[in-house]
Amino acid sequence: MTPQAQRIFFEAEAQAEWFIAILRLIISSTLALVLFTTIWFMGLPDSEVLAAQLIYAAMTMISYFALGITILLVIRAGRFRAWMAWPSALIDCVFVLLGSWLSLSNMGLSGEFIAAFPTIWLIPVVLACGALRFNPALLASMAVVLIAGFAAILTIPFLASEAEARAGLIFLFGMPPNIVRLVMIALAAMVLVAASMRIRALLRRSIDEAEARGQLTRFLPAELDDQLAARGLDAMRAGQQQRMAIVFIDIRGFTALAETLSPADLSAFLERYRASISGAADETGGIVDKFVGDGAMVVFDDRQGDAATCAVAFARAALDRISDVRLGVGVHIGDVFAGVVGGDGRLEYTVLGDTVNVAARLEAATKVEGVSLLVSEDVMQGLDVRQTDWQHFPSLALPGRQQPISAWGLMRGYSSDGAD
Repeated sequence: MTPQAQRIFFEAEAQAEWFIAILRLIISSTLALVLFTTIWFMGLPDSEVLAAQLIYAAMTMISYFALGITILLVIRAGRFRAWMAWPSALIDCVFVLLGSWLSLSNMGLSGEFIAAFPTIWLIPVVLACGALRFNPALLASMAVVLIAGFAAILTIPFLASEAEARAGLIFLFGMPPNIVRLVMIALAAMVLVAASMRIRALLRRSIDEAEARGQLTRFLPAELDDQLAARGLDAMRAGQQQRMAIVFIDIRGFTALAETLSPADLSAFLERYRASISGAADETGGIVDKFVGDGAMVVFDDRQGDAATCAVAFARAALDRISDVRLGVGVHIGDVFAGVVGGDGRLEYTVLGDTVNVAARLEAATKVEGVSLLVSEDVMQGLDVRQTDWQHFPSLALPGRQQPISAWGLMRGYSSDGAD
């Protein structure tokens, strides 16, 4: 695992141990309340054996409560380490087995009567608490210790008189039913181990996907976070064909402008320029795919059928916001391939296809035609309302394309004598 994944697992384990410590306090307090409430109503037993049994039970509950307090203090002090979960879990197992053995020894009963004592039925509770750690190896070890201890206790010889056997109790607490109980505990442990493995695998997968998403979002526009969460990284890598409006925007005469500015002033200028582009994109529902020098590429998803209108609104907003320099803007709409390309060390969201090429060439053609904005006929057809301040270019030749296209241009404070 990566260091980040290890840190997340450690934090999760510490939180699980904190929660289990709280459960220890609740379990021991609840059992103590039930025990002493029962004594209150039924009175203290006259038998020395039963009195000793109550003392054992009280000591077990107090010790279990003290263990919970100790773990809480260790975690609160920031001294918890991952390995501490193992002795903590082992102590839980020892409490159950030792308490059961003391009860049998005090009563002078054989191990076959272990199921008659409440302490042994803490095994499901202990295993359930172990499952909260989502550590299959630790949970499996707990199950082995508890089952082996249970089996060992069953072998304790019969110490008391045979009155219980004559009463028929041996039928209920004999070896066959106890073996069935042991198998039931083993089956419960198997289910919990399987659940723990599944939870751990899901956590690991979530961490891996979060790390991959975090790596991807270093290069992926923030607006695509929801899409990444819904589709997953693998689907984003595979990409998909979809309809988009593509906008290219560029500063005219930027080279000459850069020569007149100091590096600090140039950096501040580009920062304001990019902030204006990003702000206009946010207002109109666009996604800034990339900035390259003084140029930018902005995309608009056409799932709602309004990409053309939003793209033109963005172009107008950008021209209005950035009025201190001359801009060239090209817009086209059509099918593109959108997805993630690159290796794990350098992932990048990209939009590819002829639609992208046409938009880029329309932006370049604004210099030749002396307009600020050029949109294709497809974009114009997609507008909600046909604009009246456009100049029609019915047969516009674009570099690198054999067939001319129909386009529409918009003049916005532009003179055609500027160099790129």
